[in-house]
Amino acid sequence: PGGLHDLLGVQQDASGLMMTKAVSVKQAATVFPSYTYPAWTSLFTGVFPGTHGITGNSLFFRRREVARYYAEFHIDAVKVQLEKDFLGGDISDQVKTLYEYVDQGGGQSLVVHHMIMRGSGKGARPADFDTLWNYQRNRSHAVDENALWEAVKSLKDFNGDVRPNAPLQLPTVMTIYFSGLDHAEHLSPETPEMARLEYLKQLDDLIAKFMAGDSQISRTHFDTPASEPGMADTMSWRGLQGEQVMERTLFVLVSDHGHTQTKWTDALGIEDLKVIFDELSAKSERTYTLETPTFVIEESWFSKVRALFGFLHNGSISPRTNVIAALNGGALGLYVKPYEGQWKDNPVYDRDIVPILHHLLLTLHKNGQGPEAVLYKDGTRYMFVPYHYDGTTIDLLPAVNLEESPLNAAEYPMAQRRLNGLASRVSTGPQSAPDVVLLADRHKGLTYSNKQDWRVVEPLNVEKHRHFHSDHGHLNASDSLVPIIFWVGGYEGRDPLGTICEASIVDVTPTILDALGLLPLFDITMQPYLEETKGTSLKPLLDVILNHAASPVANDVRLCPARIEKRPDGLAAGRR
Repeated sequence: PGGLHDLLGVQQDASGLMMTKAVSVKQAATVFPSYTYPAWTSLFTGVFPGTHGITGNSLFFRRREVARYYAEFHIDAVKVQLEKDFLGGDISDQVKTLYEYVDQGGGQSLVVHHMIMRGSGKGARPADFDTLWNYQRNRSHAVDENALWEAVKSLKDFNGDVRPNAPLQLPTVMTIYFSGLDHAEHLSPETPEMARLEYLKQLDDLIAKFMAGDSQISRTHFDTPASEPGMADTMSWRGLQGEQVMERTLFVLVSDHGHTQTKWTDALGIEDLKVIFDELSAKSERTYTLETPTFVIEESWFSKVRALFGFLHNGSISPRTNVIAALNGGALGLYVKPYEGQWKDNPVYDRDIVPILHHLLLTLHKNGQGPEAVLYKDGTRYMFVPYHYDGTTIDLLPAVNLEESPLNAAEYPMAQRRLNGLASRVSTGPQSAPDVVLLADRHKGLTYSNKQDWRVVEPLNVEKHRHFHSDHGHLNASDSLVPIIFWVGGYEGRDPLGTICEASIVDVTPTILDALGLLPLFDITMQPYLEETKGTSLKPLLDVILNHAASPVANDVRLCPARIEKRPDGLAAGRR
């Protein structure tokens, strides 16, 4: 009681669910690759990765000649958590975050435990040591308990010494990041869906406390890194339920990506790619030098010392490097330096890309690692590259447009919009989209891992190791479909509300800005960019649904019925 079901007015039966107090997007998709940092950056800028520049958890900025690895086992993963402006500094300065628009409009933002903080000023509340250490120790629920505690503490500080019966105030925008679900799905020895449902029960309880109040809001604290955690700094919270400010509040529930079960023992890593490119160099007239990032490896103190030198430079690559690999779970991106050219130049397909694809695909297939699809970036568009493998050779066929490819199917939601959003850029943009993308064969449970280690199998003790049972980053529905749900304060209807048929997480920031009356600021900033590079406001559709709840609007293809049907596998559509 008091959790998400009550807040959203959920009515559920055997065939699906409906909502009486909230509007859901029936099919909502994240960006591509469906990984944390590109997704969150798109959510809070309202543009696709090709425009804001964060094109993966691992990526390369061609013009700057800087590689980033905001992921496991690399010093960048430490920097992105501890250095407030590290990620913000990599986001293109030609786009703005939601918080920068709010600040420009004279508002205030609070950002709790989220990595996208640019523009939030003193309202940024980064995760503290206790939260990060819980994250490292894979204590998913404790991570979110600390997020709730920080959210309550932030609102108390924002309101100051408010009298017991005085109304509470909220900032213009407040973001609370509950990150435990990603842990739960990655690490569950069962199916990701089972972990998801169990986690959502815990999240429901936390949201109930936030909305209705609780006398025992505590955080998990470590006296020392080696000690067991305990509860600390307990405080009482009156909750937001019944507060006047909630009558004019828009509550948005959104996630960054889904998950698919994978076989960690079959994950392709950076060491595998190094072998492949060394072999290619030995058999061709051109030397291929793959950038090999220095990761922090658990077992080697020497590796840790080497990795610490990452603080002494800013991601600059070796002058000899001419191939860079970005392993983002379901997607492997390759950046190729043109022969006798510069990184700022585009590679030539026949001369620079084809030899790599021939050898790479042949090696992968002979090792049972053949990809699900191959894509090549031709200017500002990705093309699908069909090929034939006969057991001994690779025959590359002419590239085709995405709409003519197998990716133009329900199995890959909004694939064309998402891939074009990755590739599209202006001449002065960040230039961080990979030249080649391979999709891991999810039907075989394959994935691409950033971990650099000669070992493949790790112990299953998740207190000490990250043994992933699922991953993301792919174009497929399981990795890509996410919830986007809007609860509009002051709405008291009892009838099931219609749904928005389709939307992307890039549409969230324009929608929030529209609700705040700040959408013109977004339109002015993004005026030089093509429509396909940015999101659009969903507020007009929300208004239509809320004003016609009892009589759905006909002839509007953007609106769908209230019922969200269950999928054949038992999952409700739009709920991943």
